Amino acid sequence: MYQSDSPLTAQRAPEGLTAIVGDIGRQTIRLGLTDPTGELRRETIKAYESATQSTISGALTTFARECGLSTLPRRCALAVSGATRGDTISITNSRWFVSRSGLRSMLQADPVLINDFAAIAWSLTSPKGSARIDRTDQGLICPATKAGTYCIIGIGSGLGVAVIQRDEFGHYSVLATEAGHGSFMPNAAEWPQVIEIMRRSAVCQTAEQFMSASGLHRTYLACAEYLRVEPRAANSVEVMRLVETSRDPAAVKATDLIARALWQFAGNMVLSHGAWDGVILTGSLTHALAKVLKQSNVRDQFLIAGPYVRELQRVPCGFASFDHAEMEGAAQALLLRDRAEMRSTVAAAA
Repeated sequence: MYQSDSPLTAQRAPEGLTAIVGDIGRQTIRLGLTDPTGELRRETIKAYESATQSTISGALTTFARECGLSTLPRRCALAVSGATRGDTISITNSRWFVSRSGLRSMLQADPVLINDFAAIAWSLTSPKGSARIDRTDQGLICPATKAGTYCIIGIGSGLGVAVIQRDEFGHYSVLATEAGHGSFMPNAAEWPQVIEIMRRSAVCQTAEQFMSASGLHRTYLACAEYLRVEPRAANSVEVMRLVETSRDPAAVKATDLIARALWQFAGNMVLSHGAWDGVILTGSLTHALAKVLKQSNVRDQFLIAGPYVRELQRVPCGFASFDHAEMEGAAQALLLRDRAEMRSTVAAAA
């Protein structure tokens, strides 16, 4: 968990130094430069596909050359798809990997490596970030402007969860989690029969196996068998198209089940992390499911039965969209590291 000791907006990058920040996904690497205040310069962003760049170091070298930099900046922060533990970090469902020691040798300095979803959370701590929050509930405030504990959950190709805390002095901390890979058993009445069908394909019962693009398609196929209708969608995009155009019963059932599961999961995350000040939902699939998620009978799954149901009723929820959240968050984490190093230097001099 990274933690700031002063508001990030008051920090400034070391004078005369440029930083590279990046987002390493399953198929694409995006890289950009920061300005003198440490914020992402969006006009510098370049993207590289796995077909053209076989290594992370190669992408960094190509980016520096295309930007006209004579040498690689020593300051670098990368958001990566995966848990950032150990020296070698494998990018989830990708041939790429990140070597911490290799980057250190290349840059002649330690890189900042953070989980991509934690980076999205960090981007919410900057008032200059690209986040656009649809406050569907009264009282939901962006973490950059109000103290509290917030949970951000996103579903797209996977399921990401991070927790943001802001104290009354404007100091932030972000907790990265792998909650999406925990076990999860949805409680909607139709789920047991659908899950039994899904088990035939030996799919493990993690939350991400349900709440993700591939999870939606697997659920759709199981719903088609459950409802005894012919499946007509080859992927999650086609499932959503069937919902919008033909009211395919299996597609409607699958999206309803996934939406209910997401709200139930969100309620459990609030209880687990004490995120009483807000839940922020994001991700490509989340936005595709927004109409279903906003239905009151679906949203009710958020209210986990038990002693804290009234507190859950008061938790504000909303949807967020971003432009370059992972890179913006990486820049914020780098500012935090700079600040910590300056403190250490001052303490050593004293």
